[in-house]
Amino acid sequence: MMTGRKVYFLYPNQMVKDLIKEIIRYEYEIYIIDNHLALKKLLRLNKNAIVFINIEERLKEEEWELYIKDILSNPDTKETGIGILTYFDRNQALTEKYLLEMGITCGYIRLKTSIEKCRDIILRTLDANEARGRRRFVRGMCNSRIDTFNLYHGGSRYNGKILDISIAGFACYFEDVPPKVEVGLLLKDIQLILRGIRCKVDGHVIRIDHRQNDYDVYIIIFDQGTIIPAVRNKIHDFIFLCFQSMLEQEIKQLS
Repeated sequence: MMTGRKVYFLYPNQMVKDLIKEIIRYEYEIYIIDNHLALKKLLRLNKNAIVFINIEERLKEEEWELYIKDILSNPDTKETGIGILTYFDRNQALTEKYLLEMGITCGYIRLKTSIEKCRDIILRTLDANEARGRRRFVRGMCNSRIDTFNLYHGGSRYNGKILDISIAGFACYFEDVPPKVEVGLLLKDIQLILRGIRCKVDGHVIRIDHRQNDYDVYIIIFDQGTIIPAVRNKIHDFIFLCFQSMLEQEIKQLS
């Protein structure tokens, strides 16, 4: 699977939200959603997604069973991978019902174990279900009106707009193109401004897409020596914001 699978967490509690901040750093495409009806519509469009459901929220036990059975029996959503999240100790019969009778494929996870153990269980589940696909990095689609960058080149400051970003690099265009910016050039002290999140990086220009009657698009790969843990975390946090923004737009279009 080249592009990987979208991973939804439905009604996650605070512990799971904290886990998600860590899991996103492993390059999974993760979304938080607090609307089980909207999720059903999304699953019809995003076939083969993975959903972790907190069955302690919103619906009664029998209602969750019907909800999950409906997803797994619907031809448009039957390929969905479902995992159960629960905080309370449930009886073995209920566990077996989900795993054996209903046939969920992404586990029955008890959140009373340590946060590290829960994280590892979820990561193993995502890996076993090929959630990352063959891609190495997830990419956030930016809002070029507010996601910007600037740098100094030849003694002058130049501003630009960011189109998309991953932990490996970003695509952008300059509002005023600096002179002699060519493939292979190392750009120093690029300041990224990602919806208020600021960080500095160096990057090599690896491609320039020349476009008629429009801005040329520059593909810049980060010098990994400048991607210190604090910068890496800021970029991953921003990518998660991009995912959530995209999810909100999808839900609006479906309503």
